Amino acid sequence: MHTVLYCHHYTQVSGGETSLLELFRHLDRGRFRPLLAAPAEGPFPDAARELGVEVIPTHYGPLRRLDLMARTVLRLRRVARARAVSLLHASGPVTNVPAALAARSAGLPAVWHARNLIIPGAEIDLDRLLLPLCSLLIANSDAIRERFRYRSGLSPKTLTIINGVDVERFHPAVSGEEVRARFGAGPAEILAGVVGRISPIKGQRTFIEAAMKLIPRFPDLRFLIVGAGLFEGEKQCEAELRALVAARNLGGRIFFSGYQRDVRAHTAALDVCVIPSDAEPCGRVIFEAMAMAKPVVGTSTGGTPEIAAQGETSFLVPPRDPEALAAAIGRLAGDPALRRVMGEAGRRRVTERFTIQAHARKTEEAYLRLLEGPRG
Repeated sequence: MHTVLYCHHYTQVSGGETSLLELFRHLDRGRFRPLLAAPAEGPFPDAARELGVEVIPTHYGPLRRLDLMARTVLRLRRVARARAVSLLHASGPVTNVPAALAARSAGLPAVWHARNLIIPGAEIDLDRLLLPLCSLLIANSDAIRERFRYRSGLSPKTLTIINGVDVERFHPAVSGEEVRARFGAGPAEILAGVVGRISPIKGQRTFIEAAMKLIPRFPDLRFLIVGAGLFEGEKQCEAELRALVAARNLGGRIFFSGYQRDVRAHTAALDVCVIPSDAEPCGRVIFEAMAMAKPVVGTSTGGTPEIAAQGETSFLVPPRDPEALAAAIGRLAGDPALRRVMGEAGRRRVTERFTIQAHARKTEEAYLRLLEGPRG
């Protein structure tokens, strides 16, 4: 039995946290015991406890506070020794650095998980700069792994393990009728929606602008924004989007659901799932929508083209282009046969390539290679 100490500092549940929870759910508990070093309170640690994962209260300060980081390193090392931890697995620089230092001081491997894209020149890629500290870096997509390409090529310390989805939980049989009824979408009406946290980079404004172009042409087309602003600056973004819809008197056609911990019924309610993000690193919503046999309209950036097949399961358009987004949504809105064919193709693609079971097994294999091989 190998004990894995997961280090995470966010308390809310967004895409990365959902991915971790799914990994906890599907780890082989006969071989791996997960522990979570995280803040004690919040939706994410609460959800981990519900899955039988012990939460060890841990505070992570900003990296510039070396005194706080030193305390965190000492705490993680004490936990690792007391609980006979085999390796540490961290997500993001705030947890990556103390986890790696604690692992090194305890003679253990450290795994980093890269879940985000970095805009070159706009922000410092600390994971790239500090990569020698870790034993292995897992990227959620090849697009993310490209952050670690050097003149000699991709770093051998990196590995792509793409996200996965539970195809039994996200299944076409899940009912969305109650959600459709709540927003006035009857059997003859079409519901296009965005699922995910509201953020300036997630494209909800572009979605609303596309909706404004479609509303005069499609009287039976409704639009749903599922989610809320969770992090700094996002609540203001949500307020601005709600105000925009109200100012245009479009509250009868464009709806906001608010935060939903379980998005299955809302995804099931959609006829078209739209992911209008500037660049999704490896969007969970894409897997979930395809698993539920929903055609996808996404952007041709980030990790999305690795997941969604252009013209087969999805239409991919440039980001921040309301005209192109409206054209793709409109094409699907006007063709129920095409929606069905693309949805069925998406379901097949996910079950063949992107199951959560495959994701968990590949992660376990990566752990075992570290534990059984030389340490880097």
